[in-house]
Amino acid sequence: MLSIPRHSLVARFALNRTLLPAVSSRWKSSSVPSEKQPDDEFDSGGIKISTKPSHHRLEKRTPFMKNMFIGVVDTDLLVYPESLNRDEQSRVVAERDTLEAVVKSGESKESLAEKLRQAGVFGLQSPLNHGGKQLIETELAYFNELVGSKDFAIGLIAGQHNAIVQLLNRFGSDRLKDSCLEALSSGNSTVASALFEEEAPCGTMFSTIASQDADRNQWLLNGTKSFVINGDKAGYLLVLASTKAMEQMNAQDTTITAFLVDAQAKGIKKTEATETFGLEDVKQVTVSFENVEMGSENIVGTEGSGAEVLVELLKSTRVQTSVLGVQLMKQFLNSLIKHCIETKTGGGHIMDIENVGEELAKSACSIYAAESMIYLTTGLLDDFVGQDADMEAAITKAFTAEKLMEMAIQPLRFVGLQALTKGHPLEALFRNSVQFFGQSETIDSVKFFVALSGLQHAGMATHETIRKDRNPAMNPSHVISKMFEKNTIDSPKQFVNLEHFLHPSLDPAAHWIEFSIQRLRLATECVLSRHGSEVVGRHIELIRVADMAVLIYAMLATAARASRAYCIGLRHAEQEIYLANTFCHEGSEKVRVLAKQLEQGQFITTDANYLSLSRYLYKQKEYFFEHPLTKNF
Repeated sequence: MLSIPRHSLVARFALNRTLLPAVSSRWKSSSVPSEKQPDDEFDSGGIKISTKPSHHRLEKRTPFMKNMFIGVVDTDLLVYPESLNRDEQSRVVAERDTLEAVVKSGESKESLAEKLRQAGVFGLQSPLNHGGKQLIETELAYFNELVGSKDFAIGLIAGQHNAIVQLLNRFGSDRLKDSCLEALSSGNSTVASALFEEEAPCGTMFSTIASQDADRNQWLLNGTKSFVINGDKAGYLLVLASTKAMEQMNAQDTTITAFLVDAQAKGIKKTEATETFGLEDVKQVTVSFENVEMGSENIVGTEGSGAEVLVELLKSTRVQTSVLGVQLMKQFLNSLIKHCIETKTGGGHIMDIENVGEELAKSACSIYAAESMIYLTTGLLDDFVGQDADMEAAITKAFTAEKLMEMAIQPLRFVGLQALTKGHPLEALFRNSVQFFGQSETIDSVKFFVALSGLQHAGMATHETIRKDRNPAMNPSHVISKMFEKNTIDSPKQFVNLEHFLHPSLDPAAHWIEFSIQRLRLATECVLSRHGSEVVGRHIELIRVADMAVLIYAMLATAARASRAYCIGLRHAEQEIYLANTFCHEGSEKVRVLAKQLEQGQFITTDANYLSLSRYLYKQKEYFFEHPLTKNF
């Protein structure tokens, strides 16, 4: 049985810096067992001033993507979500129209930022009785589209701010909320996350440590946090630190706690803003803490619950920053389309060149898929109580970031050197895209989280099969039955008939998705049988597993959205069907190749050769091959 502690996954990988059913307006009741949870309405604890009806939520479902690793599909979730009913839709559209008028009236970046603050952008997820709008994730994503399309930097700052404010409302004490939520909701003060550290800690999860002073009933915070976005202007900092009680001062630290710290408190020092490749309007600073005094009311959640707070923060920020990434992708594509239409070459317009058109079409598919994943994920978060959607959020971030980077280099191919000229619109987009790709967390660390979460889930569900696979001598009948098994990676079998849950025009996509899910299950079983718990250290194979999961979720979201569009008769629905079938065909082939590589193992593929070469590179500490003109005689 593969068991990997949840907090270890977060600390190690998330923060490592060094149909017919489609016409339904709600998710349906499921035949898959539900997990009952108490309703998690995020009230402030005081008298609730309600000018907005509470969003209706259904019972928690079993994990959607994690179950794909064991070949279980909750077919009810294939209905693309319509999280907002008609009243909610009308209200949020009206509010966004008001905000759009504010955005269009901004003459400069400074005036735009102030007008957005006055319009309540920093209180989008704050509770109503503290002056906020208390938006759900779907509504927030819809608003972030508008803000991000106008100013990526403001969108990034406001997105981080709103995610932390939501955490404070959920996990903060009444005293903490009363002291800061009013100012944070109005935007008069902002909050930034101080999570990342340049140096790897020794013996603790973080080198930043909060120790308890029992005599004065206070905490003392010491350490350094790097890459704090907007840290020069933020009034508060959300800090994650290793903690221990007095009696454990000499023991290995195994807990982390989240604190909300006044950025002006005594003992806090900030460096000059770090020069970054992109996001010139957003400053990143390093913040050091030296015996910063905090009370117990500064704890967000409870002592030792920092991992839970972090998971919730990452879940929200990964989805909402993906919204900003999609806006960058749209700006790239629209600029390139205009350039190709207006620019002539020796033989005609650039738009007449076939390979250019193909690349633009692939970019449109990527944008459509990323957008579909975002709103499928927000639907899971909004419509079910306490839904486990950590993996879906991470997958969405990984897919969006990688596709954005692919689009970022296209101007170098189609436009040429002028795309890198200082001041050119595409140059600014390129810089922001590269910054987005490496912002906050590495994409590989996100993929490690995806793969290990899925493998852990599969390990717990199929541990008996894995045990038999790893002990063939003691289980001969099991080995023989596997030899005659007809369901293989080369020729997977249908098992759930997904075509029954999508529009008939999407039958090809349904078959390709189903084969891909089957291949993910078989590849997962193969990897666990080969490595067991040591799979944690098989990083190349982990990336392949994650890539398969990312592709499958993108295919599912794309097909479900296209099916809904065709069923309700949206404009361009025929093109959406065409796009979905094309995207799923290409994605299925990529999944097949990845699954086959996982089945073959490192000695049949070239993995072992590359690993051997990399060890020699480390040994020589440089590129070591002799020059091609060198002679030895």
